[in-house]
Amino acid sequence: MWCAGVLAEELRRRLLERPDHPVVTVCGARASQATGVFSGLDLHEAALERSAVLSRAFSPAHGPLALVMPCGADFVAMLFGAIYAGFTVTALAPPRPGVPAARFAAIVRDCAPVAILCPEDWRGRVETALAGAELAAPVVDLSTVSGLRPRCASDEPAPVGEEPPAILQYTSGSTRAPKAVKLSGANIVANAELANDTWGMDERGVFLSWLPHFHDMGLMGGILYPILAGGRTVLLDPLHMIQRPERWLRLIGEHGVTMSGGPAFAYSHCLEQVTDEQCVGLDLSSWTSAFCGAEPVPAALMNAFRARFGPYGLKPDAVFGSYGLAEYTLMAAGGNPALDADKGAPPAGCGDIEPCRVAPAMRENLRLVDPDTRRGVGEGQAGEIWLRGASVAVGYHNEPAETEATFRAVLADDETSGTWLRTGDIAVRQGDWLYVTGRLKDLLFANGRKVPATDVEWLAGEQDSALNPMAAAALMPDELDTGKAVLLIELKRRARVADEPSAGELIRRAVAGAWGIELNEIRILPSGTLPRTSSGKIRRREVAEAWRAGRLDEVLQ
Repeated sequence: MWCAGVLAEELRRRLLERPDHPVVTVCGARASQATGVFSGLDLHEAALERSAVLSRAFSPAHGPLALVMPCGADFVAMLFGAIYAGFTVTALAPPRPGVPAARFAAIVRDCAPVAILCPEDWRGRVETALAGAELAAPVVDLSTVSGLRPRCASDEPAPVGEEPPAILQYTSGSTRAPKAVKLSGANIVANAELANDTWGMDERGVFLSWLPHFHDMGLMGGILYPILAGGRTVLLDPLHMIQRPERWLRLIGEHGVTMSGGPAFAYSHCLEQVTDEQCVGLDLSSWTSAFCGAEPVPAALMNAFRARFGPYGLKPDAVFGSYGLAEYTLMAAGGNPALDADKGAPPAGCGDIEPCRVAPAMRENLRLVDPDTRRGVGEGQAGEIWLRGASVAVGYHNEPAETEATFRAVLADDETSGTWLRTGDIAVRQGDWLYVTGRLKDLLFANGRKVPATDVEWLAGEQDSALNPMAAAALMPDELDTGKAVLLIELKRRARVADEPSAGELIRRAVAGAWGIELNEIRILPSGTLPRTSSGKIRRREVAEAWRAGRLDEVLQ
């Protein structure tokens, strides 16, 4: 008998505690329209039904179950059914028309699912994206799941000794080699407790999520955590929020939402797009926790949002910065600060950054460390964020070397403190306030995602064979203005681009389609122009600093 694990048991308990109360509401495109409502008992029974169907057709021992589905009632029921049945689940974004399918195929190849479940009208798109990938996993139309042929019992391998991961969460990763974080059920339950306690989410809470369900913020924060808190979640299609951001704000009043949020671009989008006329009758008084996370949080943006929507009931201290990463399941710092008295003036160089509050439970589990010496740094000094505790993920799937380097770090000045998770993010700590200021790795931020600069560079290089993706630098011209970037890319030796304007347009479209990043400027440079290290690597940080200082020509060779 395959054991469903601690997450399934905890979800089951929470659903049965609220058999007649709504726990999930799926909103439609129009005001006051709901396309699906689950009570606790409804969702439990739907999960049991799907669990039985999945268990008859597939074995959790044969691989993860990949869900390529739109966020809605069907996805939630299938997610819970798969968890009940003991499957490792990975929720994947569908391949998009006109966007290279290499990343999707690479992810499917990496996770080697027992099956890929998708709606009938997505099946052709999924199969096309996987053409030539030589994968054994069937692509299963959701409408035919109940009719799947039972698997042969003799094919059932003996269960492994340890509980398999509950979730494989793919990070933004490299388009050439995507990485999946292995999250155990215990990781998710522990981080949900930390996050819900820090955010103030309990059985009275209502969470509104428009975040993509294949990202950790949408899957964990938007679906699993509210239910693990004994509360309720309201789901809005991300596209509806992007098209009409006032819909997000209006739903807060309609459902008495206590918690909702997103990356910085969501707040900027509301400031730019929501008109005074659309705010008539808007009620944000129930919104006591408005988190902003997933990328650097500009203090000026948060202040502008407070001022703009304060007249509609939004309390100033409801808006706060949050910090987390998939490798720590989701949330590491950032909660509604009931008291601001201990914040004081920001540390030197941090005045433009909205800080995150470090919860009491994290005071000893979050340290700032010199990344070179691996020794702790003092208060007010910049260091790499290191984390420990029950929320640290199991590791990376199929990446033992990276798992060892990232998840098994040891402090040089405190070896008895155990192993730590290296985040690669740089911050300054002042008391219980964390100012996240930058990255060790070269990352771009867009739409709540951390996108490695190398991903953008490689995709750009694929648009014209004369371009050299290994001699390029993608950078953010302003670190607090997310979703915008500049690309400098060299030609290959003795090569030239026949039509530079056309090549630039192809690059812009590809990058915007893949990540929503707007390339403000593209420069195609002669071979050998960008500064390099002694080992031949591009000095991206030097290039970025020179660009922002207006002295790029000084560093180009």
